[in-house]
Amino acid sequence: MNPLYLIAEIHPHPEKLVEAKQAFDELMVATLQEPGCLLYDLVVEENSDTWIMLEKWASVEAWDLHMETAHVKSMNDLAPSISRTATILRFFSPVGA
Repeated sequence: MNPLYLIAEIHPHPEKLVEAKQAFDELMVATLQEPGCLLYDLVVEENSDTWIMLEKWASVEAWDLHMETAHVKSMNDLAPSISRTATILRFFSPVGA
């Protein structure tokens, strides 16, 4: 099985940064405990208001299971109230896979 790489572009509301950060901290703690999660890290470029979640999963199937967890479903329910726009997902696979 090939690993799955994912970049999630997150656009938090400026007035909801504290709430958004807390929600993503909780999401990261839970996600990093999942067996197929190899990397899950929230970063931001200097002078940017866009957050980037860097993810690496053991397989597409591991990511599919992640998307069905209670913590992801909870975040998906909360996201419209803490985000300016929908999260943009970009998927990658190893070269030659």
